[in-house]
Amino acid sequence: MFRKLIILFTVLFAYSADCQHSLKKMPYPVNTDVYDEICPILSYNEDELYFTRVGSPDFEKTLIENGEDLSETKTDKEYWKRLIQIYKQITGKTLSDPTTSTFNQDVWYASYYKGNIYNLFHPSHPLNNALPNSICSHYGTEDGFVVINQFEKEGGVQAGFSFVQKESDVEFTHPEPIVIQDFNKIRSEVNLNMSVDKEYLIIAMDGKNSNGDRDLYVCFKIMENMYSPPKHLGRSINTKFREATPFFSQDKTKLYFASNRPGGYGGMDIYVSERLDYTFQNWSEPQLIGRPINSPDDDSHPYVGLDENSILFTSNRDGSSDIFYAQLNRDSTLNQDIIVNISIRKAGESEASSGQLYWSEAYKDEYNGFFRARSGEYTYTFTENNPMQFKAENRGFVSDVTFIDPQELQNKGIYEIDIELIIEKGKGYIPEFKRPEFEKTKFNSNTLVADKEEIKKDSVQQLKDDIIELRANSTVVLKNILFERARPDVLPSSYPALIKLANTVKRRPDVIIQVEGHTDNVGDHQALLDLSLSRANAIRDYLIKYGVPPHQVRAKGYGDSRPITNNRTEEERSKNRRVEIRILTQGGEE
Repeated sequence: MFRKLIILFTVLFAYSADCQHSLKKMPYPVNTDVYDEICPILSYNEDELYFTRVGSPDFEKTLIENGEDLSETKTDKEYWKRLIQIYKQITGKTLSDPTTSTFNQDVWYASYYKGNIYNLFHPSHPLNNALPNSICSHYGTEDGFVVINQFEKEGGVQAGFSFVQKESDVEFTHPEPIVIQDFNKIRSEVNLNMSVDKEYLIIAMDGKNSNGDRDLYVCFKIMENMYSPPKHLGRSINTKFREATPFFSQDKTKLYFASNRPGGYGGMDIYVSERLDYTFQNWSEPQLIGRPINSPDDDSHPYVGLDENSILFTSNRDGSSDIFYAQLNRDSTLNQDIIVNISIRKAGESEASSGQLYWSEAYKDEYNGFFRARSGEYTYTFTENNPMQFKAENRGFVSDVTFIDPQELQNKGIYEIDIELIIEKGKGYIPEFKRPEFEKTKFNSNTLVADKEEIKKDSVQQLKDDIIELRANSTVVLKNILFERARPDVLPSSYPALIKLANTVKRRPDVIIQVEGHTDNVGDHQALLDLSLSRANAIRDYLIKYGVPPHQVRAKGYGDSRPITNNRTEEERSKNRRVEIRILTQGGEE
């Protein structure tokens, strides 16, 4: 029944002005630090937020084959063996654990109100099962949705799309097929959006007329749940690059989509175009939606609310893919001027410090505003509703870049705020945008430095008294060392353990240590090797920055080549994702 299996899965990956604002990341339990959350879809009444979670071990285990649910009738060993066989047919590769595959997708939803979420629900079978299940679109004005793939009640799956109706909090009807004539089922990476009246489908797929990568097509309704062959939207929308994750506005006049075409901020970016006639062949020039919605990372899966202002989208700017909320429109003017009282201060000092203050429109590379603040203080006044960025420096001491949006302040009724720009030695000039918490009238623009200062003040003495024992030819496994997912960036919560190690090594000039990075086995071997080395180097760089002589620290990455467990479960894989410190003998020999 599962032979030659071809199914679908959802891919992870005047608007040109920087007019968007109120960006916020949907909180836990919608977003997680470990798994990918993608494809945000609102119910028609906009009281529920649906999304797809990828790679979670808490997936629906139901696996129907010949009318039999293998999750109930087979032993665990038999069940997982069969599931691995099916995933091999899907991916063409043998997976030791299907859980970690990007094909492991389930639909979840939460109660929703104006960008806030309240409860989380994980529907069971028949909406979800052990095979890929991803939400694509709402289904008309009814309490229904379009999902990927077509599932037979007795078991088996085909590429395509289906619709489901919600019956209770966690109960949905069995997916019923949507027929698309001449639909190309060869490639598994597709996206779809249905117009609110169910008259049109916009599909991202590879087709006969594709310009190169994936393109956007339209299908016209023939009869209930049957649509015409996909028709290419033409070169005014499609390019030789990738166009994906379409969303057709409620009034059927605007098409939002993601593309990696040149001219964006990097990766996939979100664009919008207006439909000029009924043919779906004439569109306005697609406009790049500005910051902060688009970023140098991948931004995709736009969903615009009934108010044509609220937008939900997917972005991997924080490492894993997450769901974000923002607003598209801003007020034309401010109700009144907004005053920003700026103080420049060196890290670790309480008094204001003299320095040079720079400012410009947000997200610009060049600064056109300047003031030499001899007293370390300056007052900036917003008279127009444009977001701005600020930074300070003084003789090699540089602050992070702080972003302030007057629209967000006005929304909260705040018309005067105090901010501090913390300057630190050797930070460089690379902008690191920090969005302030406007609920507070005063905030620290350099949160990372603040974390380190707090550690220095409150914990250093304790760390000095708690020395790691370094014995020649021994290995120490560093605990509580955390990185951004799939990146070498060390998280601030790791600083105490690293400071403790640095203090120890500085007191032992007779030893040389080797920082060794290890990963689990999820991913390409060479990529894992590179990641483990990058993480080891990141630890080495931190130790050197904290005073350890460079000749006392080496770095090496082993990737997945030296596991300490079998990588069968997430718990075992987490143990393999580790950093070890190998103590070399004096002179550096192992």
